[in-house]
Amino acid sequence: MTDHYQYYPTPAALSHKAWAMFKNTRFVRVLEPSAGGGHLLKAKPSEHGQRLPIDCIEIDIRKHSTLRDAGFNVVGMDFLQFQSGSVYSHIIMNPPFADGVHHVLKAWEILFEGEIVAILNAETLKNPFSKERQFLVSLIEQHGEVEFLSEMFTAEDAERKTPVEVALVWLQKTSTFEQDILGSILEDLRQDRLSAEDLAGDFQAPHELALPNAFIDNAVLMFNAAVEAARQAVISEARASRYRAMLGKTLGELNGGGINIGGSDDDSSSESVKRALFKRYHDLKNRAWSSILRSTQVTSRLSSAAQKRLEADFETVKSLEFTVANIYGFLQGIIDQQGDIQLAMICDVFDAITRYYSDNTVYFMGWKSNDKHRTLGMRIKTTRFILPGHRSSSYQNGLSWESQRLLADFDKVFALLDGKVEAAVGLEAVFHHHFHQLRNGERVSGSYFDVRYYPGIGTIHFFPTSKTLIDSMNRLVGRQRRWLPPADAQAGKGFWQQFEQAEKFDKAFHAEVNKQCKRDGRQYRCNPFWAIQYGGESEREQGNTLLTGAMHAVLAQHGIDPDALLDSHQTDCLPFAGNTADAKRLALTH
Repeated sequence: MTDHYQYYPTPAALSHKAWAMFKNTRFVRVLEPSAGGGHLLKAKPSEHGQRLPIDCIEIDIRKHSTLRDAGFNVVGMDFLQFQSGSVYSHIIMNPPFADGVHHVLKAWEILFEGEIVAILNAETLKNPFSKERQFLVSLIEQHGEVEFLSEMFTAEDAERKTPVEVALVWLQKTSTFEQDILGSILEDLRQDRLSAEDLAGDFQAPHELALPNAFIDNAVLMFNAAVEAARQAVISEARASRYRAMLGKTLGELNGGGINIGGSDDDSSSESVKRALFKRYHDLKNRAWSSILRSTQVTSRLSSAAQKRLEADFETVKSLEFTVANIYGFLQGIIDQQGDIQLAMICDVFDAITRYYSDNTVYFMGWKSNDKHRTLGMRIKTTRFILPGHRSSSYQNGLSWESQRLLADFDKVFALLDGKVEAAVGLEAVFHHHFHQLRNGERVSGSYFDVRYYPGIGTIHFFPTSKTLIDSMNRLVGRQRRWLPPADAQAGKGFWQQFEQAEKFDKAFHAEVNKQCKRDGRQYRCNPFWAIQYGGESEREQGNTLLTGAMHAVLAQHGIDPDALLDSHQTDCLPFAGNTADAKRLALTH
């Protein structure tokens, strides 16, 4: 199999040699731009028990989880497209040998000030036939050193062996930082200014940028502008700190009674500036990625619960560099997972309907995967269901924010089931535009439900306008919860008969449950419906045994055997009425 990434894990002995090349062991932040599985990083020095701040870039996305599990931040995929190098004090790398020169020159380009250690094919330096190789050789002559090593990749601990000779390169980049900070003390001296307005000079609040219409392009342009402004601010603050330190202490400070309003005397060191840059850069990147996550392109069609799940997984995403390519990669990842996301949304709404009001559901005998785990399945009634907990006072002009979010979730999920982008007349809009009519007891229609509202007791009554969509939800959730047979299995006619006629048998089922709950003239001490959802293991088992027994008795009275095998001529399978999430995928981005 072709190794497109030229992945040769760094042997331990070579890793230790590479880290030992660094002259400055005050590691502000380290970048490994071709991290692979993290072998080179295993030899990192200990920072007096403190975790060494290390960021990684790795083009093979399959290795990202390994790096994160080892405690490293993954900030990008393609180092040659990476731009945010000014926050690092050290860069250490074992790049692909065929492209090593470009990786080292890229590191030199983006590093503000610090050291670079690179493991290269010795041929890169011994045969400098290209301009890039010649430039690297001149950099080493002026700013570094090199050590040639043989047999490092043939050692016993080398995972992939090759007899190649390697060059261990060390470079030190020194910025003109001191000159930039100090400038010319006598240049552009001006008379003392007395007021804050004078000190502000001709500063004006920046106008909103006239950016292109594309949301993602706008976001990246704004982020880059913010980073540049932050960089200039940090440099200016460092310059002010240096001048302040040169002026010395106030008389009050010298006498021990003054307050040092500026913090330390001098915060203009290179390390201080890098830490300040990283802190501001990290904050801006967090804000930028959050704007993408909460943008209408990403979340407008996700339920509130789906948004929370996405946000919980967002920590790994926001560590990536904020670029157009990474944003589209993130969005593509959501699109690739949208089938699972949509099914979870449907289950969330199903649970909201069934959780708090027992009369919203009817039961059927679940799919017999094995006798020990045989359970009842649930399905939502197609005629009416009720949701409590939405009380409002006479002075209110609408429902609470939580109630509005729930209605919005209903709109999104039933539009999804209907194969639509959004509901033509959603529940959220119905309550917004017709709240007073609803408070007065009127029944108002939306795209998927007629609703009545009882503000005093806080219940909303939903009357589905499409039994097909309710049936689609019941079947999707039933298959997901394994109450219905999987796609590659078939059930007999009796199974589907009791599933489809569950509402018809509901009254008889509850009567049979009440009958079996009576023991020696006393009521069964535990509600079996509560037990199967919220009880402990023994309570669930006891409640499930009672309920399945009651269901078997009712079905037997009607001559239905849900476990009867298919006859050879039967082809009953799981039909999906209407449009499903699998049939019509919801486009999460424009």
